[in-house]
Amino acid sequence: MEITDDGKALSSFEWPLWWRITILLNVCVYTMLGNMFAAGITPLFRLIIEDFHVSTNRVSSLSSYALLALGLSNLFAVVASKYIGKRYTTLISLAAFTAVNVWTVYTRSFGSLLATRVVGGLCGGVIETLGPDFVVHLFQEKQLASAMVVYVGFLAGGSALGPIIAGLLGSATGEWQWYFKFLAILSGINVITCILMLPETTDDIPNDFLDNSGQLDSKNDTEQIRTESATPTSPPNLLTIWVSRSFKMGIFDFKRDLNALQYLYTPFTMILQPPVIVTIMIFGLTIGWSVASSIILSNVFQEPPMLWSSRAVGFLSISPLVGLICGLPIGGVLADKLSSRSARQFCGIHVPESRLVLVTIGAVLSPLGVLIIGITLGQHTGWVGQAFGWGLLSLGLTASANILITYAIDCHPLRAPDIALLVNFTKNLLAFGVSLRSMDWYAEDGPVKQFGVMAGTLWACYLFVLPLYFFGAKLRAHSSFL
Repeated sequence: MEITDDGKALSSFEWPLWWRITILLNVCVYTMLGNMFAAGITPLFRLIIEDFHVSTNRVSSLSSYALLALGLSNLFAVVASKYIGKRYTTLISLAAFTAVNVWTVYTRSFGSLLATRVVGGLCGGVIETLGPDFVVHLFQEKQLASAMVVYVGFLAGGSALGPIIAGLLGSATGEWQWYFKFLAILSGINVITCILMLPETTDDIPNDFLDNSGQLDSKNDTEQIRTESATPTSPPNLLTIWVSRSFKMGIFDFKRDLNALQYLYTPFTMILQPPVIVTIMIFGLTIGWSVASSIILSNVFQEPPMLWSSRAVGFLSISPLVGLICGLPIGGVLADKLSSRSARQFCGIHVPESRLVLVTIGAVLSPLGVLIIGITLGQHTGWVGQAFGWGLLSLGLTASANILITYAIDCHPLRAPDIALLVNFTKNLLAFGVSLRSMDWYAEDGPVKQFGVMAGTLWACYLFVLPLYFFGAKLRAHSSFL
């Protein structure tokens, strides 16, 4: 809650819409860049193999370990944000991420390149925990799904857009380093825009405005607010809010009621909440199977007899990008409209489960896409079937997984950072394990069996949405006593 010069308390919900959208876009761009860094390297595998003379399995580890680091970074993010705030945590990690991309450009050994993947992942994944917390502090319930689907769209879009750009740059220049020059430039610009337009959004009043009892620092401040509340107030000074939230808050001006270890394990107390565990399973598997598809298709099409160029492999990622875009209105605007209509039917009472009806779209199409990839790979039908299946799989991220994340946060809004940590930590660990073994699994079982198991697992997880829809309120009431 911001206390302005005129004494008016101003929530971040009341900041101008254009300003809140600008903050959201800054967060989304950073999220996208982190995933572009992790996923964009796949079309460059052939160039890296030629440069460092390594095997296909070893070059695939460049994606795997970046994903592992993305997941682990969420643990550091939640602690850092409690100690120095979301703004400073974002700025420091983003600046370090920019430096890592510059380091990658000048690396001269495979071991050094692998190290950049780990460090870059640790920096680039920080925002994945903080992003939903920014969204919750900036947008009210009626806009929550729309704002969250933009965030998830950028998050997943980075994984699709990265390979396209990497493939184009790799083919045009013949050098894999140019992709990371491109990322360094974009992240450098993002540093500047975040310094200017990414204020601290937490509603906690900093310590320097509080005394030891948690009350306003002086009687004069209390008297001023009381006086102003009895008289007409002028509109809050947005310049004052911007300066105070961006430049006056010190790096240590935040309340800390727990130690670092407590901040670290507290999010895991949410793991048994039904909305959270179902969201983790579906979001994690969807991301995991998307990463596996990306690695398998990249290697299959770049190796003999296909011998696709980096540009051609990059263009294959257009299909998941189209799927993500098609899912945006389903998981965003339609979900919010369904929630608003439900509230009107129940006399203004908001029912979080009302959004879950739309999950059925992704529940049918996303696993079906996985199955199509496996069958077409096994039948050697060409690239069209794989592209179509990959697009359907990716549609599930924005059309269904986003609704589940919104639902989980809607059920526990004060625990948004904890939920984000659990979802991102788990999905990146799963993606790491899947990507590390994806080519071996492909060689051992073949595409039909491998992707059949993947599709069946995802369909099985979607079945757990049914108890949430029919018994969600009772489950939440019961779990609140656990």
